[in-house]
Amino acid sequence: MSIELAGLCFTSASGLPFSHDHWLVALSYAVAAFASYSALDMAERMHRTAGIARIMWQGCAAAALGGGIWAMHFIAMLALTIDTPVAYDPVKTLLSLVTSVSFVAIGFRIIQGRRSPAAIAAAGSIVGLGVAAMHYLGMAAMVLPARIAYQPGLWSLSVAIAMAAATAGLWLSTRIHHRLRDRVLAALVMAVAVCGMHYTGMAALVVQVDPMLMPADGPLADGVSSGPLAAAVAIGTFGLLLLALVSTAADRRISAAAAREAAALRIANMELQAARLQLEATQREIIRRLCSAGEFRDNETGQHVARMAQIAHHLALSAGCAPGFAAQLLEAAPLHDIGKIGIPDHVLLKAGRLDAQEWVTMRQHAVIGQRLLGGSGLPLLDLAAEIAGTHHEKWDGTGYPAGLSGTDIPLSGRIVAIADVFDALLSARPYKEPWPLEAVVAHMREQAGRHFDPDLVTVFLDRLDAMLEIRSRFVDAGTTPQLLSQSDAAE
Repeated sequence: MSIELAGLCFTSASGLPFSHDHWLVALSYAVAAFASYSALDMAERMHRTAGIARIMWQGCAAAALGGGIWAMHFIAMLALTIDTPVAYDPVKTLLSLVTSVSFVAIGFRIIQGRRSPAAIAAAGSIVGLGVAAMHYLGMAAMVLPARIAYQPGLWSLSVAIAMAAATAGLWLSTRIHHRLRDRVLAALVMAVAVCGMHYTGMAALVVQVDPMLMPADGPLADGVSSGPLAAAVAIGTFGLLLLALVSTAADRRISAAAAREAAALRIANMELQAARLQLEATQREIIRRLCSAGEFRDNETGQHVARMAQIAHHLALSAGCAPGFAAQLLEAAPLHDIGKIGIPDHVLLKAGRLDAQEWVTMRQHAVIGQRLLGGSGLPLLDLAAEIAGTHHEKWDGTGYPAGLSGTDIPLSGRIVAIADVFDALLSARPYKEPWPLEAVVAHMREQAGRHFDPDLVTVFLDRLDAMLEIRSRFVDAGTTPQLLSQSDAAE
């Protein structure tokens, strides 16, 4: 009894006896194992990459596995020994190759983004059906004077094995590790499963000779024997798969070298960061010690230095300066008057007002401070030198030492000028009483556009309450003054 379904003929009858060439069977197993190994190797790269590289490895893995399964199938078909001439339809044979590669590519695409059991099972079912379709399409490509049918039980078993083998292969492709042993074991499992599907399908084959299909001019296949043809397919397949393995190995070496280089770069960056932090700590320590040195000669307290620096820091942030610049300003501003250590005692420590010549001498402290701090190449000290040399310049150009005006005065100097004068006017000095707040505010408004940057004065007065709160936290006392290192740098 026979029945046709979806282009396939199923029968319970028997057919011609056939066997297989043992050497070609062994060759088919070798091709399946090699193809599985190559595909798993590429699938590992696929799961570890992204973007264009992932798409490339996905295509290569699909070509290796799909093409390898097809080559194994074709060699196994050539291993068939049957008492009838056999030829192959080239169109159907090529179509079977395209079917195998396409369905495997779909499977890899499905599990590319999702590796859940459900996704792997769905992808395995699709690939398994594709591999079965490839097998039976390849069988349909056989041209021989006989009718081909299949035993339904074994046919069903071959399709089930194909789906199970594909699911196992895709699952292994998501679990494979770097170790060679893992890849070899997984490849052997896949090869046995793939070959099991094929030879189960071959066991289902029933060949029934039909004299009506015998051509009048002789046998169908009296040309190239199956052995050389199978050897040619095997050599081509092994060559392509070997090229794939070499490419994968080269990519793995390049990736490993890149990873080592990235690790070395991270270590170098960490060392550079540590060196930068150490350098900044060194600069801050130099600044603190210079501040301490200045306090031994100046009649202004360390609290004035701390207040002025905090006010300058807050003004810089309020004016929209970058936090990094404001933080550097906080560290460097205390050295604005460090040049006073070069001023003679009779001028620097004079209790009363200075005469004209003494003022000329006193004004030299800006140049002295800039020369003392400049030229180090250290960012904080260079900024401190800039502040020391420009915080007495005036917006209208009447300041000293260089007579700079407007935005030609560095921003650091303009900010510190406001903070310094504001705190100095509110503070008592041997030569003056502290000014009332109202008088100080009026003076700041009056000097906007003359002494001070008018935009900065506007920002400053808008934040006057915050500036006064800063002053309240650094009150002058008869004890050891609070240095900047003890101040609240977060203000």
